[in-house]
Amino acid sequence: MSFDVGPYELPLVSPMVTSYRSIESRRGVLVSLAEGRLTGWGDACPMVGWSRSSLNEVTNQLTVAAARFGSEPLDDVLDMLAAVPEARAALAGAVYDLSAQRAGIPLARLLADTAVERVRVNASIGATETDRAVDEASQAVTAGFTTLKLKVGAASPAVDVARVGAIRRAVGDDVEIRLDANGAWDVDTAIETLHRLADSGVAFCEEPTAGIDAIATVGSQSSVPVAVDESARTVDDIARALSSGAINVVVVKPQALGGPDVAMRAIDLARTAGATAVVTSMIDSAIGVAHAVHVAAAAGSEVAHGVATSMLLADDVARGLPIEDGHVVVPTRPGLGVSPT
Repeated sequence: MSFDVGPYELPLVSPMVTSYRSIESRRGVLVSLAEGRLTGWGDACPMVGWSRSSLNEVTNQLTVAAARFGSEPLDDVLDMLAAVPEARAALAGAVYDLSAQRAGIPLARLLADTAVERVRVNASIGATETDRAVDEASQAVTAGFTTLKLKVGAASPAVDVARVGAIRRAVGDDVEIRLDANGAWDVDTAIETLHRLADSGVAFCEEPTAGIDAIATVGSQSSVPVAVDESARTVDDIARALSSGAINVVVVKPQALGGPDVAMRAIDLARTAGATAVVTSMIDSAIGVAHAVHVAAAAGSEVAHGVATSMLLADDVARGLPIEDGHVVVPTRPGLGVSPT
């Protein structure tokens, strides 16, 4: 079996503005495991300002893993990569893709006995200018999306409140609106701003502030439910967030957690706690997005997941999965169902 690592760089259609930086392109590496006529694929695409490991660190760790692969037990190689979760996710993803191909079943069916055939997804609205954000939101709803995710925290709270309100008036009451502040606000600002946003019918706000304890404090006093994302880097972190009793939504990024197997453990924790797990990609390549789609399909819920990010890219390593009426169609071919062109 051969283990290869190859780099890529993909420009975005337009910059994605977050509270901590503007993202113009995505750089990562693809991992391939070839066995006869079968090839399993994985993706590692750390995000500057979000991931704890740089792309160089991820690439170096995967190079070391490639040298050890085949001569050491697979579990030992994966354990070696645990400290660099994007690297582990790439190798684990390729392993699971290859395993599902061998079994002749879609990857989602390898992860769970039952899996949905279509995954409901949210549209991401990154514009900070109100008029442009309203246009993007209206276009998304016209295209069939029933859930919108808006970035907040890059402008003043007053601007965010006005922009969210304008979008709500434009799309009507039947569209779900979510927010993502990427930890931009302090606790007091988060509570006050979310109280002002409650009239806009916000479903929940991801990372209103930074840190699990601080998010739980906001959640205990907020008029809007809160979700944990980048403050929960491990399954143990997610368990701690859920135990607070004030955080009822967890964002599960398979790549950031370390792969599809780790992501499924996080989803099981959320299910046991009666919380909502929202699976999201990291604006990664079509390979990484497809892995997140299969995890979302295996989760089996009707919640909208954040796996429609391929539309944000001007180029890609493979053809993205089709979106129909606000749903991503899960591949039915064995394995991941997506491979580089």
